[in-house]
Amino acid sequence: MLLTIGTTGFLVLNKQYALTDYKIPLFSVPNGQVRVDFVNKSKENIKSISLFPNSEKIENIKVGERRTLTFEHPREGTYQFKVNFDSGNQIIAGNRYIEGGYFVTENIYNKVVETVY
Repeated sequence: MLLTIGTTGFLVLNKQYALTDYKIPLFSVPNGQVRVDFVNKSKENIKSISLFPNSEKIENIKVGERRTLTFEHPREGTYQFKVNFDSGNQIIAGNRYIEGGYFVTENIYNKVVETVY
């Protein structure tokens, strides 16, 4: 009974992820892939985020909005990205360590980016 209540509660709490491909963050990223959530915590809209070396791009992220990017990455390595704000300001985020199966959140502020593994 307690297990059923706990499982139901866990699924309800993770309902916020229902609009993405992955429903439950703790069990969501298959081996060989990396999931990165970009969260715009700045005070202005983001025109684009370019991810390297994959050449992936996300555009038009409003203040407070979250966007998810999932890409193939079977081994350990790194990625970098560049944030372009509507005002023309930029942030270039250096190497982030990743391995296949990682789930990373990039909280983007006006002048810095906070990475949460």
